[in-house]
Amino acid sequence: MNTDINNKLPSWVNTKGEYCLCLSDDLDSLLSCYFLTKYRDWNVKYFYDFSNIYKEINVINEKNCIGIDMDILKGKCFSNHVVDNENENCINLNRYFNIHRWNYTKKYGGSTLLMVLSILDIDINTFTEEQQEILLCVDSTFLHYNFDNELAEKYIGDILQYPELIKILKKHDVDYFKNIQGKYNLKSKIYMDDWNLISTDIKLTELSEIFNINLELPNVNFEKIGSFNIGKGVPQQDSNIFSLAWTYRNSAIYSYY
Repeated sequence: MNTDINNKLPSWVNTKGEYCLCLSDDLDSLLSCYFLTKYRDWNVKYFYDFSNIYKEINVINEKNCIGIDMDILKGKCFSNHVVDNENENCINLNRYFNIHRWNYTKKYGGSTLLMVLSILDIDINTFTEEQQEILLCVDSTFLHYNFDNELAEKYIGDILQYPELIKILKKHDVDYFKNIQGKYNLKSKIYMDDWNLISTDIKLTELSEIFNINLELPNVNFEKIGSFNIGKGVPQQDSNIFSLAWTYRNSAIYSYY
């Protein structure tokens, strides 16, 4: 991670074992959780699908939870969307570069995962080319380069310090990465099933073999502890917003209660 950005990170990011994680509904969150568990000893105890939030049965301490790939307005989180808030515990490149909806096109358009890997100082050179390609498919990071290659080189190559990935992006077109996404169902959602177990159609077994890891969902029962309404557009100032991400210059998706 670029030194200037690294110095802006809250101190809790280096604390081991003290916190738990809230998984959200896609592979970006799941892989981020995997590496944070491995390197920070933070384990998934909550799940948020943007309409509901669940906790593992018998979990007591809710205040020590970190949202992963979630743009919550209060509390600790890692995220990658454009946000207009002053949450100092939100680790998000767009916050650090003062990106908001009025300069939306200058945003970091990559995954939360790549930011997490960079913060953890994980050497991408230890990954195979196939593994690197899959990393670029998470949250469709490859589209960042297709949209604005100079901006992608700035964020991915210079800020996250992963120039190796830029070389991969230069080798392949958009369809190449989309085929990888389809092959492993990388864009499928993670959801709570009828038995209160977290499920997905993402091909986790195949990904585990490719990365030589054990990538799996928590195999325990969860219970619902809260529900939210979903809004789109420009939120009202008096809305009780839990999470919010600007998806266009004049439109956000947000959950509120």
